[in-house]
Amino acid sequence: MNCVEFRRQLAIDPQATSADFVQHRAECPRCAEAHARALAFEGGLARAFGVAAPAQLAEAILLAQTTAERRRRTNLRRATMFAAAAALVLAVGVVGMRAEAKPLSVQAVEHLHSEEQVLALTAPVAAAEVTATFADRGVALKQVPDGISFVAPCPVGKHRSVHLVMPTADGPLTVIYVADEKVARAAEFERDGLRGRSLPLGNGTLILLAKSKTEFDRVEALWRAAIAG
Repeated sequence: MNCVEFRRQLAIDPQATSADFVQHRAECPRCAEAHARALAFEGGLARAFGVAAPAQLAEAILLAQTTAERRRRTNLRRATMFAAAAALVLAVGVVGMRAEAKPLSVQAVEHLHSEEQVLALTAPVAAAEVTATFADRGVALKQVPDGISFVAPCPVGKHRSVHLVMPTADGPLTVIYVADEKVARAAEFERDGLRGRSLPLGNGTLILLAKSKTEFDRVEALWRAAIAG
């Protein structure tokens, strides 16, 4: 079992106990860290779903439904008013959901904060692992840039993405390639003390994140050659 196969099985079942899965986890520190993070996440979900519902919640819901039904039956005019109000609330809710949709830059920064420990990795990753990880996202690399210390097929929000780290003289630089969404134009941003750049590349979006943007142009050129040729 290689790292890509391990990460795929980890996404399906973090508690897998097959011999290949257990052996690879024991032999690969990077995948062992990913397994520990996955188990911690699963534990957090279990605790969240274990929160008890407020007391008398069912009674409160039934009371609200009964009151609404009684009011609806008072006369046709009031029912019409309630229907119009409900339509207005629905429209406002849809607009609100659209306003709350997070841009890729925000989702990328949030993902980086959730995996900050990988920034400390410095050992080079094999080019074959990088190629296989991109292939898992439907992207055929034309070449693999040097200096990659971490690669994983991470989801960024709902998007199918590849998360990489490239150590530089100015500190670790995070590269995220979102394979299933393409921004309209290149843009630079700053969030949570990080400088960022997002740009359309191939059929997706390349996002660079670091405390300094000194290496952005060089790294962008590397990935343009790797993805666009």
